Parts: sequence; C-alpha cells; structure tokens
Amino acid sequence: MFALASSARAELIVRGDLFVRFAGGIAPTALPRHAPAPVEVRVSSTVRVLSGNHPPPLRRITIALNGAGHLDSRGLPRCPVARIRATDDLAALAACRSALVGEGRYRATAAYPEQTAFPSQGRILAFNAIVGGRRAILAHVHGGDPVQTFIVVFRIRSGTGTYGTTLTGSLPKSTNPYGSVTHFSLDLHRNYTYLGHRHSYISAACAAPPGFTRAIFPFARVSMSFEDGRTLSSSLSRSCRVRG
Repeated sequence: MFALASSARAELIVRGDLFVRFAGGIAPTALPRHAPAPVEVRVSSTVRVLSGNHPPPLRRITIALNGAGHLDSRGLPRCPVARIRATDDLAALAACRSALVGEGRYRATAAYPEQTAFPSQGRILAFNAIVGGRRAILAHVHGGDPVQTFIVVFRIRSGTGTYGTTLTGSLPKSTNPYGSVTHFSLDLHRNYTYLGHRHSYISAACAAPPGFTRAIFPFARVSMSFEDGRTLSSSLSRSCRVRG
C-alpha cells in the first residue's frame, strides 16, 4: 500500500490556460543509508483548462527518476505486446501476470464529432517487456464508455546525472483521436525471486550526509507534451529518513 504522506505535496504548472498538477513519491521513506532496499514509486498528473474546455490531446509522458534509485528486471518474465493486444484487463492479467510491475488509473474526456463530450476512466496495468531490443514497460490501458483498450510503450533509458532512469511513453493520435487525458497515475513496485535471491523492481537508499538522519532529494522530473505543442514539466523533491 502506498504511503499517502510521501506523495501529499504537488506542483502546479501553468502554460496559458492549461494547468497540470504533478505529484508523486516513494514508499517507504525510511531506508538504509547505503544498501538499496525495495521501494514503491508513484507518479501522477491531473490536467485542467481554465476555460472549462477540453485539454488538448496528450501525446507524450516522460518520467525521469533519481539516479540513486535502481531499476532491476533481471530474471523477471517479459510480456510480449501481441499477448495483451485487444484484451481487457482481466485477460491481460491472465496472460502476463508474472511480468506485472505496477498499475495505475486514468481519466479522460472524449468528444466525438457531433456528440456531447463524456468522461471515461479506466485501469492501467504495467508489464515488464523488451521492445526493439531494449527494456520497456507496456502500459495496458482498459476502460471507458464505450470500452477501449490500447497499449502505451514506455521505453526505458539509463543515463548519468541527477535523473538516471527515464521512462518515455508516446500516445499516437490513432490511440484516441477525440480524447483528452485529465488524470494519469502509475505505481511501480514488484518483489520477486531469481536464482534463489530476492529482487525488487525498484530499490533505493537514503543517502543522507554523514551525521544526518534525513535527506531531501530530487525524486523525479515529470513532463507532459500535448498536441498543440505545449510541454509542461515539474521537478519533484522529496525527503527520506535513514532507517536503523
């Protein structure tokens, strides 16, 4: 269960009449000083337009996580895209439960030509995968009225610097040409055993300076890019406590 206290603070970013509220954090926040321990990572965003109109369609989500965290998928089963394409959430779980690394929720407003706009919401299932020879997360999105299913491929890139792991997911226009995402959340967490050893999909330590038991760190940088060319981004800082 995600600790709400670790994600209570949010950042509000504004571009013209477009507002995006970013939030997120890790749980638990009490961690060893040096040895990485399993953590759950959560990010979320809520989109609003001041005029009350529909937000522009979302085209890309980028989540860059602090470089001190470690994403480990060694020995974790992988889910092929073809296995979960055009399936509901229960069928996707039945096909790829062993590759599950998280889940989330989405809300959207769909406005079809000559029809009244209506809200929709659904479930996101995140599966470990390899796409194009590189690590990825398949975000299986299912729900709405009428019911829709589509897959967003989050490609994983590792680098150096403050944010060492970047997840980038693109939503092509064909995914939902008339839809506007108003909320997106994703929780990543998975503990598993491989070759007799315990692994965590994401792990981290609390690198507080010597003599201190708490630290503030740049947790993540989250960006949302929209069809009208606007990109709204926010860097989220969080705190941790040295355990033991």
